[in-house]
Amino acid sequence: MRRGGAYDRSVRAFSAVYVAIGVVILAMTIARGGGPASVGVLIGLAFIAIGVGRYFLQRKMAREEESSR
Repeated sequence: MRRGGAYDRSVRAFSAVYVAIGVVILAMTIARGGGPASVGVLIGLAFIAIGVGRYFLQRKMAREEESSR
C-alpha cells in the first residue's frame, strides 16, 4: 500500500482525536475528584498513549518509505 497524502493526514488527524479524547477524560476525572489510580485517569492516559504512539509509528514508517525510494 502506498503511503502518503490522504492516508498520512488521516492517521495524524485520528491520532490527534485520540489525544484530545484522552485529555478530556483526564480533565473530567480530575475535576470530579478522581485520584491517580482511578479508572478515568487510567483510561485517559491510555488514550493519550495510543494517540501519541500511533502518530510516532506513522512518522517512522513514512520516513523509512521515503529513504527506501
